[in-house]
Amino acid sequence: MAEEKEEVKVEKKTSPIIKIVIFGVPAFIVQLILVYFITANILMNKASSGITNGEHGEEVTAEESEEGGHGEEGDGHGGTAGQFIYSVEEIIVNPANTNGRQLLLTALAFDTKDEASRATLEAKDFLVKDMIISVLSGKTTRFLNDISQRDSLRNEISHKIESFLPNVKINKVYFSKYILQ
Repeated sequence: MAEEKEEVKVEKKTSPIIKIVIFGVPAFIVQLILVYFITANILMNKASSGITNGEHGEEVTAEESEEGGHGEEGDGHGGTAGQFIYSVEEIIVNPANTNGRQLLLTALAFDTKDEASRATLEAKDFLVKDMIISVLSGKTTRFLNDISQRDSLRNEISHKIESFLPNVKINKVYFSKYILQ
């Protein structure tokens, strides 16, 4: 009988491990999923609102550098930053000299001066996308990887669109996705 009791005790010692595996692993997975959703939804929204709050100062300097500050600065003042946004969803581009071995995945948004500029960009969607693709595909991966070149890339895209569509006034170009692989 003593041997039977020892065998039962051995079985009881393994059952807590099985319980941990059965209940602990799924609980851990649920925690990971919760952390992902909290990070993706709450923290990313706070980060993007922080960028939105900082847009106004950047917008004024962008207007001064692009337009020379010739009196239109007051029109952009007073809360229009981020008010008229035109978004271009994902664009995939083969950078120059990569022979299709590397790709750039990007998504952009244009902060326009007024509703008419945003509506024009929306109406000319295919032309805008083509201009973006032509600018990006003309750049090498070395240029596209260089973070210090990002502002010049924004300016080049903005100037190309404004020169093709003279009625459109762009305050700022934003990259919401920028993945080079």
